[in-house]
Amino acid sequence: MKRKKTEKRGGLVKEAISDLDTEINKLRKERASLSSELKNIDKNMENALESEKKLQEKIAELESKEAKLQDKKKKLRQKSDVVNERLSKVKTIKDQLSQV
Repeated sequence: MKRKKTEKRGGLVKEAISDLDTEINKLRKERASLSSELKNIDKNMENALESEKKLQEKIAELESKEAKLQDKKKKLRQKSDVVNERLSKVKTIKDQLSQV
């Protein structure tokens, strides 16, 4: 009778070990899958960071160009004001000459 109990226990132990092996293999596959997913996420993050860096550089270039254009606009307005002043003076002189 002890032999049957021992055989039963041995069979149960083997079955338990087999179940544990199956579970361990499942966990290993899941770990490998998660590791692969993590690597992909890392690559995506690196790509996103690189894209962000390039976009920031483009923004900086555009801001620089905008500043130059604003400066040109200011200078042109100043020149326009000077020209308008001169035209006004010429008109005043013309009006005065026509009254003479």
